[in-house]
Amino acid sequence: MVVTGDSVVDGECLLCRVAEADAYFQRRRVWADAHWRLSVLLQGPVAGFAHLEPRRHIPYVTELDGPEAATLGPVLARATAALREATGADKVYVYVFGDRVPHLHFNLAPHHPGGALAGGPGLLRPGAALVSADAHEAAAAAVARLLG
Repeated sequence: MVVTGDSVVDGECLLCRVAEADAYFQRRRVWADAHWRLSVLLQGPVAGFAHLEPRRHIPYVTELDGPEAATLGPVLARATAALREATGADKVYVYVFGDRVPHLHFNLAPHHPGGALAGGPGLLRPGAALVSADAHEAAAAAVARLLG
C-alpha cells in the first residue's frame, strides 16, 4: 500500500481518505502535525468524542513505529488535555480497537460523572465469565518475559 499525503493510492483504507472519513463519521479535523491528526465528532451522545490517528497508514497499534511511535506520548497527552479542558470532563478515556477500521486510531472519549459513558466494567459484556487466576498470571509472566 503506497501512501501519498492523506490518501492511499489503492483507496482501500477509509481513514486514509480523510475527507471521506470526515464525512462518514460526521467529524471535523481540529488539529494536525506532520504525523498525527485529531478529529472531533459532531454527533453522538458524547460531546468532544474524538479520533487521533496517524497520517501515515499504520494498520494496528502493534505495528506502530517510526516518528509516530516516538511522538505518540506527547501528542496523546496534549490532545486529551485539550479535550478535557474544552469539555469540562473529569477525565478522557482512551480506547484502541482494531476490528472495524484497519488504520490505527485512538478513540478519545471525554467522561463526565453520570454521562453517557459507563467506563470501567461497562466495557465488558454483561455476564462475561471471569478468567482464571492462572491465566492472568501466565499472561503477566509472558509479557514480563517478552519485555525483559
